[in-house]
Amino acid sequence: MAISNYTFTRIYHDLKPRILNARISKIVKISPLDFSFYLYANKQESLIFSFDGMNPYMLISSSYFKMISETNGFTSSLKKYFEGGTIIDFKKINEDKIFIFTIKKMTPTYQIIINKLVVELIPYRPNAIIMDENNIIIDALKKSSSLDDPNLIIKGVHYQPNIKIAHEFTKDDTLESLKTKLTKLVYNEVCYRVEHGEDIPSIIEEIYNSNTYYSYNQDIVSIYLKSVNGCKEIKLEDLSSIYEEKEQNKYKKDHYSLALHTVEHKLKGLKKKLINLENDLKKATIKANYVEIGNLLFMNIDQYQKGMTEIEIEGIKIKLDEKLDLIGNANKYFKEYQKSKKALEQIEIQKSITKEKIDYFEKINSQIKFATPNDMEEILLELKNDGYLPKEKNQHNKKNKVKTYNPHYLFSNDGFKIGFGLSSFQNDYLTFELARKNDYFLHVKDEHGPHVIIFSDNPSEEAITLASEIALYFANKNMGEVYLLDKKDVKKIPGKLGKVSFTNYQVITLSSIREESIKLFKESLKK
Repeated sequence: MAISNYTFTRIYHDLKPRILNARISKIVKISPLDFSFYLYANKQESLIFSFDGMNPYMLISSSYFKMISETNGFTSSLKKYFEGGTIIDFKKINEDKIFIFTIKKMTPTYQIIINKLVVELIPYRPNAIIMDENNIIIDALKKSSSLDDPNLIIKGVHYQPNIKIAHEFTKDDTLESLKTKLTKLVYNEVCYRVEHGEDIPSIIEEIYNSNTYYSYNQDIVSIYLKSVNGCKEIKLEDLSSIYEEKEQNKYKKDHYSLALHTVEHKLKGLKKKLINLENDLKKATIKANYVEIGNLLFMNIDQYQKGMTEIEIEGIKIKLDEKLDLIGNANKYFKEYQKSKKALEQIEIQKSITKEKIDYFEKINSQIKFATPNDMEEILLELKNDGYLPKEKNQHNKKNKVKTYNPHYLFSNDGFKIGFGLSSFQNDYLTFELARKNDYFLHVKDEHGPHVIIFSDNPSEEAITLASEIALYFANKNMGEVYLLDKKDVKKIPGKLGKVSFTNYQVITLSSIREESIKLFKESLKK
């Protein structure tokens, strides 16, 4: 989540009135590099600090985050000096991404102590430093390993921020001078706009006057990006959903790396194989005409002379093997034809098998994108059952078999219950175990996606719209067509878990998914 110093300054000004005088009720470590300070002012919120080396950041969230087991004493120091305290001051060093919290706390002996927390959100060297009210270092997340460190961080030393001057951009800047003042993403946007007729002063003015945050690929900026697709307007509170998505992806990589690698590796290999098969098909198709060439040679023996390497018959130039006579060359072409005929049959069989496997892994890949840890366990089970991942020794033990699955549920504004699956097991269970014959079934058209069931034989237009949005969103689409039909018209495809065929459907077309629906979908995955 890359954030520029300018955008951090905006975040600081937006955060300050919300966290001043807030009480820190609890401090927890939520990942190896991330901490959550539970605050209470007007309402319960979490102040999240991430000290990821590439993209450190700070955000406010109303979500609850699970703590992880402690791995060092720094969390204990945070609790000791700040848990139960009140934030009485909050400052940012303008020149860099450095924030200083002043926190007042009462000890068990009713003594008031004041300490400070320095949060340095500087890429490649993020840090958190605890110091007393006189700026003497007490503890730090990352301490100096040598006394020669120019930015010495050890206990008992007076803290001096190692500031990298951030040059302010102005209306008088040129494209050349802006190169060192803007992030690469924003600089590319300015270049794009200048190429399309906008002037630099008006672009800079738009940035300075912006009251909105925008996100693109988990980067946060203060200007709408016209140069890319997928830039979205967000609120300060929405930063937490970006964080949660990032953490969820990191969790999957940490806990399901073998499955993710297997799916990625298989898809890459199968797509490459399909290209090779297409090339083989072209070659075999050419050789399928060799029977005609062989016949031409037999019918024109009188034109052949010993030692010829090429002969032209009826305007067709035919290559010859000079070691063979004309009949030998004709037979050689006939043999190549027979080989190509068999090859064509085998290639078509292999193409069909390869396409089927690509379809399988693309289905798994689409499920992984939104899968929760519980969903991932079911996806793993399918990969193991299908022989793509090794099975545990006791997997065949009845005690370890999963008998029921847990689809996801939510309700429309007018009270209709809607279920959807994020694994093949969930889709199968939802459609053929839980749904009644007259319940409504929905599925994105011609794409991989969840089975969606409206548990009603007469749902409202709102329920149908919401269910259609679910079908599109969890197929990773923001618009498109959705099949709608009665569940009774859905049939299982034998041997293909979660795959169905159906008839008597109608098609619903949506041009977009509502923002409030997307928020509802994200919330449903947290339950």
